[in-house]
Order: sequence, then structure tokens, then C-alpha cells
Amino acid sequence: MNEFLSLRTGKRSAIFREPFTHLGKNGHKFILYFFIGLITVESQLTTRQVASALQVSESSVKRWCDAGVIPTVRTVGGHRRIPLDGLLEFLETTNRQLVRPEEIGLTIPASRMGIETRLPEENTEDVSEATHLLRAKFEEAVVAGDEKACRRVLSQWFAIEQKFSKLADELIAHTFHRLGEMWSCQTLEVYEERRGCEICTQLLYELRRLIPEPAPNAPLAVGGSPEGDHYSLPSQMVEIVLRECGWRPSNLGINLPLKTMATAIRRSAPKMFWLSVSHIEDTEFFLRSYREFCDLIPKETVIVLGGRALDDRIRPHLKYTAHCDNLQQLARFATAMHGGDYNLKASTN
Repeated sequence: MNEFLSLRTGKRSAIFREPFTHLGKNGHKFILYFFIGLITVESQLTTRQVASALQVSESSVKRWCDAGVIPTVRTVGGHRRIPLDGLLEFLETTNRQLVRPEEIGLTIPASRMGIETRLPEENTEDVSEATHLLRAKFEEAVVAGDEKACRRVLSQWFAIEQKFSKLADELIAHTFHRLGEMWSCQTLEVYEERRGCEICTQLLYELRRLIPEPAPNAPLAVGGSPEGDHYSLPSQMVEIVLRECGWRPSNLGINLPLKTMATAIRRSAPKMFWLSVSHIEDTEFFLRSYREFCDLIPKETVIVLGGRALDDRIRPHLKYTAHCDNLQQLARFATAMHGGDYNLKASTN
């Protein structure tokens, strides 16, 4: 990350190289920070790497591996290797810290340590150019099917912006809008777009697993995509945004009849229901199904709609609490709701 920022400034920012030594004893809180460094972390680590990162003896790490405390696999030659998931599990269950995260390739944003991260005023333009460059790199990586490069760019962007909703809007959504334009102009094959979706789906699963589990008493939100809509990325991103805002989201999936989603709402009694609509096969069928759906769910259910298919022709025929044009709007709405600052009656259609 510090190498990236020095492309234009010719400087390195010490705040990105300082070892992360201010972790609390909440293992989940550590997991939230861990994703930032995935750009350089190997999928399997040696006992020496882990020992150096923990600042313990290698013999201790080997002993923990052999005792099953740290999940371990063996190479063909019989050498111990520690999967990244195994190290995460060990840190979470033992409340241990990475004293020297850089030993396994981690870089942690200074703001996660309570350190001022604002760049000097003269570097504002550099940050703008940096994000522009990252967009170009991400688009190139997605089209090429380069998962490693996609992961690197996502991590770098998140380290700069530190808000998933902004990453989702300004990097992922922006890129797939561009891919849609390329497909329309016949400069992109369908398989290239689908392959890019699969890569991003995998990376979002990685990110989701590294965000802290919501509190048991966190407000519940459920949602998904309606019948005929096979786009999975939007609801995946909604789920992560809501987790980031302190909600307990449950993604029901894609291509679901609205009637079965109404059943899920009646059974789980969520505070919020989201519906992401990227594609509508039959407008009349959708509107009719949606009216029936609204009649089947409790009247107090908060309905949040989004998706490119809900244009100005369709929205006036729908009943909902809020419509969000992007995920940053959703984040603001979800945060206000979570804090009890939102007047539902005033915005219910």
C-alpha cells in the first residue's frame, strides 16, 4: 500500500508501515482489520513466518500445530503449512495478536490504530489519480480473469477509502457498468463478464468472512433478488454493507419468487427487507407479484428497494419505505435506522 501511494508523491508514509500493536482482546475486531493485507499474504504460511509474526519461538508454533491448536496441513515432503484460515481461527479463539504482521505480508491502515491518516493537502490530487489508476487496473484484471490482481486492487482501494459501500459503488459497480458498455459494443465476450462476476463473488465471500459477526441483538435484515434476476453481486454487496453498519443480514439468494420471500419475512420478522432488482423479465408479472407480496408481509416491515431495473417507469407502481440509488445511500439509511433516527412513517410510500 505504501509503495502504491509513493508512485506520484515519491514518498513513503510511515503510518502504513508501523507494526500493528494496538489490537484489543476482541478476536472479531482483529478479523475486520485483516482483509487489508490480503494483497500479499500467501494462502499457506510456514511455521517460521507465523512464529515471526507472533514473536514466539518456531518450536512453539510447531507444538501448537502438532497439538491441533493451529489448523495445519502437510506438504508432500512432510513440512507443516498453516492455511490463512487456520491462522485466523487460531487468533480468534486464543485472543492473540500479530505483533509483526508485515512478516506475513500484512499492511494495516493507520486509521485502524487511531492514527491520523489524512494526507497533506498537496497530495489530494495524488489520491484522486491513485483511485483512477486502481479503477483501470481493476477493469483490466476483471476482463483478464486475474483473481490475484483483482484481490490486490480491492485491498488497496479499501485501504485508501476504508468504507466498503464506497468500494462497492465506485470500484465494483463502476467496473461492471463499464463491462456492460463494452459488451454492448461487442468488445467484450459474455464469458469474460461472467468470469469476472465469479471472481468478484469469491472475493466478496472472502471479505464477508473477515468482517466481524454482528451482535446477537443486532437488527435483522433479509433480502435477495426476485424471480428472473440471476445477478448475485448486488445482494452480496448489500449484505456486506449492512454488516459494516452493524446489522445482522441474511441474504436469501437470487431468482426467488416474491411469495417465498414473504414467507421468510413472516417467519423471521426482520426489521428490514431489501430487494435488489437488476433485471425484470416480465414487468406486468413483477408488478402483480410485488403487490401480492406486500399484502402477505407485516405492514410494519421496512422495505428497501434498489437496482438498475427499477427505473422511473416502475417505481411509482411500487410500495416501499426507501429506494437507494447506490450502496452509500443504503449505508446512510441503515445507519440512521440502526440508531433510531429514521422516521419510517414520513418516508413510507
